[in-house]
Amino acid sequence: MMSGVGTAEEQRQIDQVVDRLTELFPYMPDHVITDTVDSAHRRFDDARIREFVPLFVERYCRERFVLQPAVEISV
Repeated sequence: MMSGVGTAEEQRQIDQVVDRLTELFPYMPDHVITDTVDSAHRRFDDARIREFVPLFVERYCRERFVLQPAVEISV
């Protein structure tokens, strides 16, 4: 189980992933980026080794956004 410090650091890194993806994919709505990152992060809930989880989350999300380069926004 992760300590509070480890959990806080991982969350800080996940927040940085959201920030980087928001800059890299400005056409993607913020809620889509946040939801995708959260979903990807949950995929690693049972991972015992957490050190690279933020990296894996970012790679997964980048691949998703590159494959889905445009989203239709209804007004």
